[in-house]
Amino acid sequence: IPCWIENMSRVLPKGQFLPVPLLCRVVFGAPVAVGPGEERRAFLERAHAALLALNPRPERDD
Repeated sequence: IPCWIENMSRVLPKGQFLPVPLLCRVVFGAPVAVGPGEERRAFLERAHAALLALNPRPERDD
C-alpha cells in the first residue's frame, strides 16, 4: 500500500533521530500488487507512479 507522508522532511530532518513536534499528513493509496507474469521492473515503475500520484503538491515542470 503506497503512502505519502507530507511534511516529513520538516518533522524528521535529515540526520536527526528525534522528530520535531510539527504536524504532518499521511495519504494512503490503493494497494499495488504484482500482476501475473509481471516483470520486477514493470511492477516497481507502477508502484513508484502510484506513490508519486499521492503527492498533494506535485513538482512543476516549468
